[in-house]
Amino acid sequence: MTETQNKRRPDWKKLLSTALFLVFAGLLAWYVYTHWDEMSKLLTLSPLTLFELLGLGLLSCVVNCLYHLAMLRTYKLQLSLTDWAGVVCVTNTMAYVLPMRADLVFAAAYYKRVKGLAYTKSVSMGAGNVVFGVAFSLLQIIIALLCMGFIDGSWPVLMWLLAAIGTACLLFFLFLSFRAESGLRARLEKHKLVADVLCGFNDLLRNRRLLWALLWCLIASNLIHLFTNMVAFRAVGLSITLYEALFYSSVGWLASVVAIVPGNLGLKESIMGIATTALGAMFSEGVAASLLDRVTMMIVYIVMGLVFAFPVWRNFNRGKDSPSHAEDPLPASDSMPTP
Repeated sequence: MTETQNKRRPDWKKLLSTALFLVFAGLLAWYVYTHWDEMSKLLTLSPLTLFELLGLGLLSCVVNCLYHLAMLRTYKLQLSLTDWAGVVCVTNTMAYVLPMRADLVFAAAYYKRVKGLAYTKSVSMGAGNVVFGVAFSLLQIIIALLCMGFIDGSWPVLMWLLAAIGTACLLFFLFLSFRAESGLRARLEKHKLVADVLCGFNDLLRNRRLLWALLWCLIASNLIHLFTNMVAFRAVGLSITLYEALFYSSVGWLASVVAIVPGNLGLKESIMGIATTALGAMFSEGVAASLLDRVTMMIVYIVMGLVFAFPVWRNFNRGKDSPSHAEDPLPASDSMPTP
């Protein structure tokens, strides 16, 4: 082979993600600099506000860990505290610095190496996490918009349109998922990995016990995010109602689903600014509240990630790829009938 042929091809996805990260980070820094009068309020928070934010952030971290524990228990794994809470804290810390959801790649590699869980199962869990979260967030947005309409007399057309499009896309995805498992199975025979992921995802949807556990976790998590947003907006000088906080917390979660750049830095703040503008507030107030929420969660996850970093690293290095009962299908008693 020639020297040219031996050269590795550049990873355009990483290069693009890095370039976008630099652009978004630069734009965010420029915006903070040009609106320093509003942003400087974040440096003069009272001890009570700091205590509320960090306490709510820690509660959010705990609920997030319990959410993933409920997912992992579906596969009848023997789990230590490090295997669920530790991995969640470490991977969420990684998400702030690594692009293209490298945190999910590490989590899948950990459970494969340490617990023998198939990669397709981890991908199914990731897909389930996104779908369940998106569905719950869209429901909350619709409830918040209805409250704004009937209480405030405000019916933001753009927000209703986006909520309708999101709901239609979600329903279409669920239809395709079940359709692919039944009517399109023959077409997926040549793509076994795709078929395994779809089957694993559909198994999660049919597991009643899991769905109830996830529902309670989602309710708790979103209540925490709701109060976090109320505290954050109050800290930047904007008093919001309960249903407005419900709207902002849901939009903020949706803005973090697709991690184009590490932590969606700049992108999430922009979306929150647009959301506040759509409801009649200032763009800078949405950016400031989003930054405050980001810094709070970064502090919580970085501290917890450092606590679990060594145990997770030790388990990962000791783990070996080996077959496991994690490959077995879900028990029929926990499943709902196939649609």
